[in-house]
Amino acid sequence: MLRIKLDDEKVTGLKRAQQRRKKQLMTLRIAEIMLLILICGAIWLGIRHFTQPKVTKMITITAPALIIRQAPNSSKAVATVKSGTEVGYLSTKNGWDKVSYNGKVGWLPTWLIKSTYDATKATNRLAEQTIVIDAGHGGVDSGALANNGNYEKKYTLQMALALKNQLASSHARVIMTRSGDQTVALASRPKLANKRGASLFISFHFDSTPVANTASGFTTYYYHKASKSLARTLSQSLNPLTLDNRGIDYGNFQVIRDSTMPAVLLEMGYINDYTDYQYISSSSYQQQVAQLVYKGLENYTTN
Repeated sequence: MLRIKLDDEKVTGLKRAQQRRKKQLMTLRIAEIMLLILICGAIWLGIRHFTQPKVTKMITITAPALIIRQAPNSSKAVATVKSGTEVGYLSTKNGWDKVSYNGKVGWLPTWLIKSTYDATKATNRLAEQTIVIDAGHGGVDSGALANNGNYEKKYTLQMALALKNQLASSHARVIMTRSGDQTVALASRPKLANKRGASLFISFHFDSTPVANTASGFTTYYYHKASKSLARTLSQSLNPLTLDNRGIDYGNFQVIRDSTMPAVLLEMGYINDYTDYQYISSSSYQQQVAQLVYKGLENYTTN
């Protein structure tokens, strides 16, 4: 009986030793797991620290309200910020500031930050557009001739400036390829638009025929398929003009061919047609074209 009792105690002791060993192993395993979690967390924080964009300064929004966008264009909204809000400045691209706000990163149009624009009341995104207006010809390039000897370059500039002035109230960022009678190479016009991150490109010209007074009306040209919608919208908007709307058409013109954004070339009448020229040279016609193009741009950016 004594031997059996001793054997039982020995077995019990072994079981207890095994249980202690299991507990020690479990404690060690938990400690290893916790250590691994801590190491992974430290690595993640380190990576986050070195990969997160650095805020170099704070910007105070003075516009009534702006929308932070996902990309430096009129893209998906990230957040809305109101007057007095501070955002962290990260970098600049295509006239947009990359900012950090409430743990989110996005883009704001630089030209709107200190404006009077209220994005919460806008029905379109015209204010967020960078629009390049191209007055055809200029300088040594006179363009086509009117029957009285006046140059096309004179009237393309007048019409381009009329549109620029019309757009002033829209808050849009407007860039001119020329603002006076200077020579501007064809290739440099779309190059400027591409470099400045333009979202829309509009070039003004006037048609001409070999024989005077044999054609009349205006045409909207596009080159890339992506520009066709803009061409159609602007053409429809120009319908109220007295001159005949000859519709939209494909045009292999360098200024719209080399542009990477939606681009159109507007031939706003035949300069060597007597009737058309009366309109082309009229400031009231130029203002009406500017107003109708403005309306077309509003319609286009609504969608």
